[in-house]
Amino acid sequence: MKQLLLTFLFTWWISLLYAQSLLTPVGKYTGSGSYSRHFQQLLSAWSNPAGLSCLSSLSAGIYTENRFMLKDASLYVAMIAVPVHRGAFGGSIARLGNTAWHQQRMSGAYGMQVGKKAGIGLQFNYETISVQGFGSTAKISVDGGLLWHISEQWHGGLHVYKPADAAIVYSGGLGFEASRDFLLTGEVIGMGTFTTVKASAYYRIIRQLALEIGVASGAAYNNAAVILFLRSLRIDIAAAFHPQLGITPATSLVWQLSPSSPTE
Repeated sequence: MKQLLLTFLFTWWISLLYAQSLLTPVGKYTGSGSYSRHFQQLLSAWSNPAGLSCLSSLSAGIYTENRFMLKDASLYVAMIAVPVHRGAFGGSIARLGNTAWHQQRMSGAYGMQVGKKAGIGLQFNYETISVQGFGSTAKISVDGGLLWHISEQWHGGLHVYKPADAAIVYSGGLGFEASRDFLLTGEVIGMGTFTTVKASAYYRIIRQLALEIGVASGAAYNNAAVILFLRSLRIDIAAAFHPQLGITPATSLVWQLSPSSPTE
């Protein structure tokens, strides 16, 4: 019965998030570094494949969140990025749910530089949904992104996601790199008449410690994070708060081969 109720919860979540995939993280705003050059890292490249054009070092990482503190509503993601000439290949696998119901997505992406001021990326996804006793369904989706480095401080980007059985989801935003330690970003996500606005701020206090905060017009995406840097390892400890559904704790670990690579 508990697992059946959880299935109904996910169905309700679909109606709440409209165009947003259930595999979209809630506990942390993973796309905050997407609209930048020096703050790009594996999590932001996972949110927008064009970010792979900025990665020059081998990276691997994991992301986990316990959505609304429900044991059976945990999201797990494993990611990797392998640099090549003028860009990088990326791969990921994400899974949400339990033994009674789960959704899984396997993705492969490539991002590359276009000149000195732009980057593009394309990603293909194979998604499956399985319900115990009813079997599973599979679909293929695609998303692509564009980055434009307007100046050393200003950066813009676009991201388009085409699910297999839904309308196209558009997002675009701007980032302002006030310094190598401070980033402000704003993003608008739209599908049809539904629009969500997000904003975030990132500040690296000292070499080993940074803070991040994000706010949004959708209550589920208000979050904050403490970020630790230990040589080549980055640790994000984050949480989001929804006024009705509660807290979503999240943790991510990103290992990057070169300790002198991008900061965010």
